[in-house]
Amino acid sequence: MAWLRDVAARTSARLVPLGARLRARFGFGTRRGVANATVAVSLLCALLSLLRGQDANWDLRNYHVYNAWALLEGRLGIDLAPAQMQSYFVPLLDVPYFLLVQHAPAPLAGVLLGLLHGLAFLPVAWIAWRALATDPRRDWLAPLLALAGLASAAFLSELGNTMGDASTAALVLGALALAAPRADGRWRSGPIALAGVLLGMAVALKLTNAIYAVALGVAMLAPVQPWRARLRMATWLTLVALATFAVLAGPWLYRVWSAFGNPLFPQFNAWFQAPLAAPVAVADTRWLPQGWGEALLRPLLFTANPYLVSEIALLQVVWALLYVAAIGALVRWALVRRDGRAVAPAAEAAVRRMLAVFFAVAFVVWLAMFSIHRYLVVLELLAPLVLWLLLHYLLPARAAARGAAVAIVLASLVALAGWNDWGHAGWSRTAFRVQAPPGPAVGTVLLVGGEPQAWRIPYLPPGPAYASVGSNFPESPAYAARIGELVRGGSGGIAAILPVAVDRRADSIDRRNLWAGRLGLDAGDCPLLRRLAGRSRSLQLIEPAQSPSGRCRLAPAADRVLATDRANEAIVADAAPVLARYGLQLDPAACVQRESWIGTQPHPYRWCPLVVVAPGAGG
Repeated sequence: MAWLRDVAARTSARLVPLGARLRARFGFGTRRGVANATVAVSLLCALLSLLRGQDANWDLRNYHVYNAWALLEGRLGIDLAPAQMQSYFVPLLDVPYFLLVQHAPAPLAGVLLGLLHGLAFLPVAWIAWRALATDPRRDWLAPLLALAGLASAAFLSELGNTMGDASTAALVLGALALAAPRADGRWRSGPIALAGVLLGMAVALKLTNAIYAVALGVAMLAPVQPWRARLRMATWLTLVALATFAVLAGPWLYRVWSAFGNPLFPQFNAWFQAPLAAPVAVADTRWLPQGWGEALLRPLLFTANPYLVSEIALLQVVWALLYVAAIGALVRWALVRRDGRAVAPAAEAAVRRMLAVFFAVAFVVWLAMFSIHRYLVVLELLAPLVLWLLLHYLLPARAAARGAAVAIVLASLVALAGWNDWGHAGWSRTAFRVQAPPGPAVGTVLLVGGEPQAWRIPYLPPGPAYASVGSNFPESPAYAARIGELVRGGSGGIAAILPVAVDRRADSIDRRNLWAGRLGLDAGDCPLLRRLAGRSRSLQLIEPAQSPSGRCRLAPAADRVLATDRANEAIVADAAPVLARYGLQLDPAACVQRESWIGTQPHPYRWCPLVVVAPGAGG
């Protein structure tokens, strides 16, 4: 084993100088190190965002593009929920992205989104710096723990996309960093006011950040200070956050309230009773735990089965590690209190108490309100720091350092190995392209079904009013009557837009054919392509004699083609009874397929003229 010890010694001798150079350049001991580390991490996130490709997630196709355009074009009183129930979300966060892709190359938008998301590194490292105030290693521990936070499942899934959780994370984390007591254990009104501004901005831009607003308000009561000081600063933070929220989101909420009678239309309509929506809460309860037992074990359960809290698998182990460490910390805390022994005070105690309360309250509120994984971006960014602190509370210093390092590295590697996302396409200079429909202009266009289609509207010819039917919007009789008014009162004809089912796996087949052609593997008897087709039930080989190019080509198997055809037939068949509710009839033979793209990814649609067969239906 002497040779192994010798290799280890030489490796260590090389790594120590490298570590010293990295620490000197990127350590948080100097302002230059802070700036260097923040810029480097942001550039890394920008590069990764560029490599991921054009964002094409469900929410972007449904409402991120449409809502921004509708705000800028003043469509609130013209269209009727074309982006389904999400049509009336506060659209402020979507406007910069929409303007950017309208006037700049789409890859630039991806780079800037990556830069924005990478900025979450700085407040996480700042919080770690404060929480590790007495640790002599904090100048390099703080940035490493923050970098480990970025290597988390929820953050990675949204890196470079428009869903908003990662885009607003830096605001929430900045508020937490500013709200922590200063080094002397006291608060200053100026930083608290700025924290309130950041928190109000985060909630105004994405309402689900309200869970973090509640958590931070409760966390302000955690530090050991006179109750009067705690209440005064918590009140000050709340007032500034509410004022900021009112300034940013208030005008939009007021306009929606004036138009529909519910500022959060159609959500919470059981309270507001707006006539155009059914009097229901409109909450996505699919993900909520079923009973107390499941709620108490939730971190372990969704670690084992990610689909409990997400439509896609976001693989992680950090929540199971945190769960076990937190239980151990609670047991130790109870024993220390029972034995009457106190933990030695530390300069960072107030920050740690505040961080612990913020983390715990935010998780409990998340569990009760949403239980949707991607809303945990902020907490997962903090998770490595919290895990480090818990293990150092439980174990002797040396064992805690080793155990925490192994646990955090393991959690990061699992998240990176299972990196999943919400949908991307290849880059093109123009993010969105839509082929115009045929025929004369129409007065009303109905978007039929629950598939996201509203992203096309800004790129269609101007003029029509757009509305959704048979979507996730909770329609009421008054909503049906409004559709009837649009149908009868339009100045032109009526048409419907239906989605077209596409075999997304065909993209990978096209890429294989492209590389086969570049490498000359599609010539002659093409043994490699023949072998690939023979081993896969989803592929078939097109012989040179049957191919227009005279070369071998891979194609989807016949059963896959048949399945896609049947899916398209089902779309038309399902649309017929939906349209019939409004006295409208669709002739499948009159429908025309048109092309549209997000990046290089095709998203064709079907344009179908409609005929009124029962005037006044739906009224």
